[in-house]
Amino acid sequence: MKGKILKNQNGYFTIYREGGSLSLCRSRGALKRKTNILVGDDVEFETGKGSEAVITHVYPRKNSLHRPPSANIDQLVLVSAIRTPDFNRFLLDKMVVLAEAADIEPVVVISKADLAEAEAAEAAAYYRKAGYQAFATSLVKDEGISLLEESLKGPVVSFSGPSGAGKSSLLNRILGRSHFLSGEVSRQTGRGKTTTRHAELVLCEKGYFVMDTPGYTYLELTDMDSTDVSYLFKDFRPFLGQCRFNNCIHDREPDCAVRRAVEEGKIQQGRYESYKQILEELKSGDFRR
Repeated sequence: MKGKILKNQNGYFTIYREGGSLSLCRSRGALKRKTNILVGDDVEFETGKGSEAVITHVYPRKNSLHRPPSANIDQLVLVSAIRTPDFNRFLLDKMVVLAEAADIEPVVVISKADLAEAEAAEAAAYYRKAGYQAFATSLVKDEGISLLEESLKGPVVSFSGPSGAGKSSLLNRILGRSHFLSGEVSRQTGRGKTTTRHAELVLCEKGYFVMDTPGYTYLELTDMDSTDVSYLFKDFRPFLGQCRFNNCIHDREPDCAVRRAVEEGKIQQGRYESYKQILEELKSGDFRR
């Protein structure tokens, strides 16, 4: 039988199979040694003579994420509050890059828009200009939620973002019930308190799965080559291959088409600054290694 891993609790996997039934399984010894089974994996399993079903095969993944360990994500909804905690555009740009690197469609959400409506609308417009679906949402005013829901098509949608950005509350609104724990922002640090500890897929009424992820305050870029980063900026792609040098990394080289596009306003200055900052992080990482 074929199914999808919904969650992992101490080596016991909850599996969803077509028709909506759930099974509790473990993996066989040889498979367990060879394969790290992730939430989102598509698997084959069989029921034994006893009460416990057994996973016998894990199908190839189309992608995977490290935080939390999960697989086969179709859309990554990146939630960033405009206030409490304060909006961090560079952190959001890094999340977009990580989604692109994993070949996952990013969807940008600027949450808590009621706390600074003009700034939230401006931030969402900034990412739409860069070529992404982006929404300013407010749970307090019930604004932007329906537009966001219309953009979600799954079949697996993961929500990610800094602690305290309101991912869990937004997910509960979309689900129509309180399933995910929601936290608050610390008065001492101004940062959110993480409430999600593990990955779990939950089936929505519309037929796709959603997943909450643990919040973060810092993201480290790993396993990424500096020569590949420019392609991970969607708004850079129309200008790639037009530079004088084939190995141009769009930093200080002469006759750079990307830098020229920035000067002409075809690429937003902030996006280019994020790109250069990511390049510096990668260079620092190479130096440490």
